Amino acid sequence: MNGYLPTLLAQAETEVWRLQTHWTWAPWMTLVFVVAAVAAVIACYRYETTPAGFAYRTALTLLRLTTIALILAMLSEAVFSGSRSGKPRLAIVLDRSASMERSDVGDLSKTRLEAAKELLTADEGDLLRDLQRGYELELAVVDGAIANAAKGAEQITASLGDAETLPEADDTATRLGDAIAAQLDGGPAAPLQGMLVLSDGQVTAGRSLADAAEAARRSGVPLYVVGLGSEEAPPEARLSDLIADDTAFVDDLVAFKATLSTRGLEGKPIRVELLREGSSKPVATETVTPKSGTAEVRLIDRPTTPGEFRYTLRATAPDEGEASAAPSELTHSLRVRDDQIRVLLAAGYPNYEYRYLKQLLERDETIRVATHLQEADPEYSEADLAALPRMPLRLEALAEYDVLVLVDLDPTLLPRSLWDEVAKFVSERGGGVVLVAGPRYLPGAYRGRESFVALAPTEVGESSFGGWGDKSGFEALPTELGQQNPAMELGDSPADSGRIWRSLAPLYWRADVGPPKPAAQVLAVHPTARLDRGEPAPLIVSQYYGAGRVLLHAFDATYRWRYRVGDVYFARYWVQTLRSLARNKQDEASAGLELAADKRRYEPGEAVRLRLRDQRPGAAKAETATVVLQSPGKAERRIELAAGGEGGRFETTVRDLPPGRYRALLAEAGATPTVTEFEVIAPLGEDARPEMNRAGLNAAAERSRGVFLTHDEAQRLDEVIPPGRPTALESLPPIEIWNRWPLLAGITACLCAEWILRKRRAML
Repeated sequence: MNGYLPTLLAQAETEVWRLQTHWTWAPWMTLVFVVAAVAAVIACYRYETTPAGFAYRTALTLLRLTTIALILAMLSEAVFSGSRSGKPRLAIVLDRSASMERSDVGDLSKTRLEAAKELLTADEGDLLRDLQRGYELELAVVDGAIANAAKGAEQITASLGDAETLPEADDTATRLGDAIAAQLDGGPAAPLQGMLVLSDGQVTAGRSLADAAEAARRSGVPLYVVGLGSEEAPPEARLSDLIADDTAFVDDLVAFKATLSTRGLEGKPIRVELLREGSSKPVATETVTPKSGTAEVRLIDRPTTPGEFRYTLRATAPDEGEASAAPSELTHSLRVRDDQIRVLLAAGYPNYEYRYLKQLLERDETIRVATHLQEADPEYSEADLAALPRMPLRLEALAEYDVLVLVDLDPTLLPRSLWDEVAKFVSERGGGVVLVAGPRYLPGAYRGRESFVALAPTEVGESSFGGWGDKSGFEALPTELGQQNPAMELGDSPADSGRIWRSLAPLYWRADVGPPKPAAQVLAVHPTARLDRGEPAPLIVSQYYGAGRVLLHAFDATYRWRYRVGDVYFARYWVQTLRSLARNKQDEASAGLELAADKRRYEPGEAVRLRLRDQRPGAAKAETATVVLQSPGKAERRIELAAGGEGGRFETTVRDLPPGRYRALLAEAGATPTVTEFEVIAPLGEDARPEMNRAGLNAAAERSRGVFLTHDEAQRLDEVIPPGRPTALESLPPIEIWNRWPLLAGITACLCAEWILRKRRAML
């Protein structure tokens, strides 16, 4: 307080004194008492028997009333309270962050910061001098830090003219919201009656502009905002929502899909590249010419070696000089396996689909196949090394395989419990299942099997026995989802795949599999047949079921795709399909383990919550679990997860992680580590949103009951900012009246005078 006293005295203009009382009676009660007292005193002296004349009695009445008045004044505890008043404060907040160095004000020859300084110092600081007539002016500069720079019109003008007198700049961020809040908390200085803000409105750190405006409204401080910069954003090409598999096999087709959002680049070619770590050239490229603001991009790679690979999807806009958009990148990690896929091929009878598929899988070195034929002779398994004499019925036996291909199985030769085990194989172990419909059993004969009905991707309960034949033949027509499914990519490009699908030999029979379930993905449909609801009849349908996936074929004649072309497309489709279904298969050690972060992307400073679920049968109970946290270029961290809630559940919260991509893994989980990935995004840079944030600035001004002006309208500032109202700067010590000796002396004098006068006229 002592440090501010000279400043307060310098600002002082006048002293104002007010009479204050602590009278607690209601006004009407006070009036009644006064009237009654006056009436009583007058009545007493008027009707009193005395030789005194009228003038003598009037003098006595006045003395008595004066005594009562002085007593009431003493009881009111009357004091004189004073204050020293002066000019209020007007804070000027100048944004000098890196974004204020863009030259897009007026004729584009001046930067935003230069335009702001010129506005304040034009005509040798006329605006500041006009404002100083009613305000005490203070200048604060803001970037990554907040600093009070100068006070008074002359000092502010001099500081803006000589940058060396200002505090050192920190162009790493813009803390505009914090700067406004800091001015509101001005301590014991003169009250703040307004704030002039000169900025482009971009906030990259600290409190938001909306929060600061709300604080200004609560403090009764209007914001007079001058927006600087162009409202039109520069051209931008930005990638988002990257979707790709986390695991693949060698020679698999892996699709990387993302959304390309453009601004100011409509109709211009955008080059999208897929780069693999360790490769000097892009592994795939595509040129996209968006007609609207967004477009879907899809690039495919076929990794040929096993290992962990990091891919980068990059979008580059055409070079247009200074207005060129910066490249946008997204990264993704892919684990490529080279182990054999273990497939169980089981059929009810030896139809052509079973025969050709068996021959194909036995020839493929990347696949280890076991077969079971329900109608086979008992000696068949002795002659065929791949044949199984009995169908595996328990989860432990089914878990030896990655994918089950079940071709029109006879349900009467299988126990009902098999489908419970198959459901566990898919949902818990992440296995894949292909259900191939046939004219005898599947799916119509399974309508009463609840586990099968839940497993199937269509409403099997609405299906019927048999199917429909079509002598003229029909094509399996890929849907939009099917065209984006790597397993159905039969060519080197989407266009080639579409041409190949149209050229495949026709099919002549399809089963009634019912309508697809709401969560199912229809990959191929009949070109003309329709369901009762009018939608195309599904031919290939997929559904995620727990950790794994189920695929249903409504036909049993993919072998016909060999017509005149050999195994090329038949083999490509089946191998790619089996590999895609096998990617999520977990080994016995990691089955029942799930490690996850609550989000995939985190803001800077946001807490990361990791959760582990251990539902492995027979797993020993533990109080903690250890997770290894990895990030490129950073040392590994071991993090303890504490047991929480139900048994087998562990969780922890990790805070203050620096920006980057992170990989958390339970290394001791087995041959296949349990992994989750997440990313802590870097803070928004000064170039992230270079356009003026007009909406935010205007909303802040309106919220605080202030005014928003553009640079072209800023000449009206002296009209917009009202004259300052004198305000109390300091309370002066009160002067007490009620307990001073003159008041007591007056009461005593009045009483004594009245007593003497009454005695002289014999009125005692």
